[in-house]
Amino acid sequence: MIAITSPRATLVAGAVASVTVAVSVTLAGPIPGVILPDGPLGLWRAADTGRPAWSVLAIVAITGLSLAFVRLYLLARDGVVDVRWVARTAAAWTAPVLLAQPILSLDAYSYVAQGQLLNVGIDPYLTGPIVFGAGPLLDPVAPVWRMTPAPYGPLSLRLLGWSADVTDAEPVPFVLLLRVLAIVAVLIATIAAVRLARPDARAATVALVAANPIVVLHLVGGVHLDVLVGALAPVVLLAVRRRWWSLAALAAAIAFALKLPGLVLVGYVLWARFRQPDRRLAGTARVLAVTVAVTLVAAAAVPDGWGWIAALDTPGKVDALYTVPAALAAVVYAGTALTTDFGALLDGSRLVCAAAGAVLIGWLLVRGGHPSAPVRRAGALVGAALVVLALAAPVIHAWYLAWALALLAACAGLAGQRGLIALSVALCFTALPDPLTRWHHGLLPLTLVLLVVALLVTFRWLSSVHAPSPRHHDVTSAML
Repeated sequence: MIAITSPRATLVAGAVASVTVAVSVTLAGPIPGVILPDGPLGLWRAADTGRPAWSVLAIVAITGLSLAFVRLYLLARDGVVDVRWVARTAAAWTAPVLLAQPILSLDAYSYVAQGQLLNVGIDPYLTGPIVFGAGPLLDPVAPVWRMTPAPYGPLSLRLLGWSADVTDAEPVPFVLLLRVLAIVAVLIATIAAVRLARPDARAATVALVAANPIVVLHLVGGVHLDVLVGALAPVVLLAVRRRWWSLAALAAAIAFALKLPGLVLVGYVLWARFRQPDRRLAGTARVLAVTVAVTLVAAAAVPDGWGWIAALDTPGKVDALYTVPAALAAVVYAGTALTTDFGALLDGSRLVCAAAGAVLIGWLLVRGGHPSAPVRRAGALVGAALVVLALAAPVIHAWYLAWALALLAACAGLAGQRGLIALSVALCFTALPDPLTRWHHGLLPLTLVLLVVALLVTFRWLSSVHAPSPRHHDVTSAML
């Protein structure tokens, strides 16, 4: 293995990779048809030439950060570094993206426009940013989302409206404000995950959450609302563990009012309370009452509080070939000797995956809510249910892993943590600068090669067994 017992080298390598990603993604520029703001001190301007080269540098750096993350996890798992060292490393890796443009996604600009739609009295659940016309609100939004309604819950929309109001709908301060909220959410998720984790696994848990490239690049760097659901998930589990049922119902209902995955948490809390023998019906009714009350209050926070239900199909309007439904449709399509319409197969595959996913999620929640299930086993099962929801969906993005990240980091065993790491690394290759994802640029083969290399190295490192020596602890203590 490559110097896997060098904490300082791991910290520096990840920090260099993070800086390189932030710079190269910025210089690689956005997709065609998008005009981004210059950003603070002009730091968000794309390069005039050489954008494919900057894209190549970006994916090399993403690969480097992903492998540095694996190394950091191994150092923490084997007791070479402690929680403080891992936290400092995560901070060093996150710092380079704090003033960068939204990394590898334009969703933050959709957030600005949707928040401003709400503020000017236009229903974001019925129309898209296109109503603003060409200008600073529409130009940075991805063309595919300019005419689509918002698929987020009423609390998300209210948060976006408040943020747009505070920042006068200026994209740069808006992005920086949401980034601060994302950092707070990551801190909450990390602290809650540490409280759930075994004492000897806390350093590894911090590595899996705070230093995860999904968190660094997408939740903080990319500024996605999914981080809020991810922060509430371990809070729900902790509340259930302590039998604080009203708090658990409150947190779960808030998560649902933010984004649909919160419904999994609502189902878990209701079932866990129902399975408790003491005052079963009365207790469950109280939890249900809190859930309904929070949901109704959230729906009243915006003029069309239930409009988001009809807009939930918005993300699925983009066809992504790396999803589970698309892969299943492709297998069937290849087996039918190209005589079947692929679009029809894809629609059928999505229905099958949705139905199978619903059944599997229900089974996981039933097991997780059993009174005899230890808290970490329950957390692993609920986290798995959230992963199933992401995988069964018509489209999956890297930041969807946020829903389950803290739960799985704290509660999964070594095998589960390895799966979480592999999924984190793989999903890092699903959001890249445009030239890396199109055949006509000639760079897609490079993306696939680096993905395979990253996964092979990851599995090789994770399969290793390393016994820390006292010397390793002494070196780490000296560095601290």
